[in-house]
Amino acid sequence: PLASVSVVCGILFSAGAARATPSTTYWAPSTTYVQPYLVPHFTYDTYFWKGPNAGLAGSPLYPIDTGLTLGVLPVEKLQLEIGYDLLLPTENSILFVLNAKLGTPEGTFFDGSPSLAAGIFGAGIKGKSGSNPGTSWDVLYGQLQKNLPWGGYVSAGGYYGAGTKELWVGDDGKEHRAGFMGAIASPDIPVDLPGLKKLVLVADAQTGNNIYGAAGGGVYFYFNDTIDILTGPVYFFDGAAQPGGKHWMWTVQLDVDIPFRAAPPASTTTSAPPAGPAP
Repeated sequence: PLASVSVVCGILFSAGAARATPSTTYWAPSTTYVQPYLVPHFTYDTYFWKGPNAGLAGSPLYPIDTGLTLGVLPVEKLQLEIGYDLLLPTENSILFVLNAKLGTPEGTFFDGSPSLAAGIFGAGIKGKSGSNPGTSWDVLYGQLQKNLPWGGYVSAGGYYGAGTKELWVGDDGKEHRAGFMGAIASPDIPVDLPGLKKLVLVADAQTGNNIYGAAGGGVYFYFNDTIDILTGPVYFFDGAAQPGGKHWMWTVQLDVDIPFRAAPPASTTTSAPPAGPAP
């Protein structure tokens, strides 16, 4: 087990965890929101903190995550998004992972029924056991969500890491594949200033003594309905598995929706779901 931990830590320090970006609340895909049909969503995510410069041993930062997510199912009551993430720079190879999510909006099954979603993220390349475990985290998850009467939402669900064993070994030398995912988001906070339309406060958590185990919260700054920046801290439950051995980092995430064929839903957030009925 200690050898496995060393292998995984070495991979993470050079490449970072595969933070695939399906529609998320903050750190995790802890939402039933699904990207609208044929509306591409571009993301540019960074995670960093003070320490050695980039490129040096122990640098406390992840590779930059650039990704695209697209809704592909033209059905109102059953929605599907697919996407990819490209993480660079890495020391040895390109880190490329896939994600998908299938969801139903609130009220699909009966009046007031919660929205539901199931998906996979961190789907990569299966490697050989030992020194080359690959990038196949293959995280399966399910989520339910309820909009709050005053706006915003709460969600709860769980996940299971079905991928390569070595990638799910924690700092205690044991496998930690499963855990809870949950989130909360505030109603839209109108600002209506030139260049800044509104704010949304969010927080989520994904439990587990593994590279994905973390909690955090921050603020979405919406410049308009399709462009926003999310920023705030992320606290890791297994700091030893993170770049630089850090127990927390700061994130800045740029999100852009491009509604080529349809107007975006009212009160839409680009990474987090809207407070309205879209999830």
